[in-house]
Amino acid sequence: MAEQRSYRKFSAKQKAEIVLAGLRGDKSVRDVCREHGIAETLYYNWRDKLLEGGAKELAGKNERAAEKELQKRIRELERALGRKTYELEIAGEALRAWE
Repeated sequence: MAEQRSYRKFSAKQKAEIVLAGLRGDKSVRDVCREHGIAETLYYNWRDKLLEGGAKELAGKNERAAEKELQKRIRELERALGRKTYELEIAGEALRAWE
């Protein structure tokens, strides 16, 4: 029977502090990761998310409005795709019944 691996959990504040320690440049990213016992890939994943979140918060009103419009358009297209899929299923059933 395989053992279940337990993972440490880091709070958002801890993740941000670890990423900021790497960004400061006092220590190398490798040293920061070794100090906290995390993989470098995890560090870079956290860094990208932190920077992306910051960029979203710093985005102007027009950029946020454009993103909302895109999300709205995606929802509309997903609904249309769902309707067309449903119509194709009904047409397929009707064709099978006709044959």
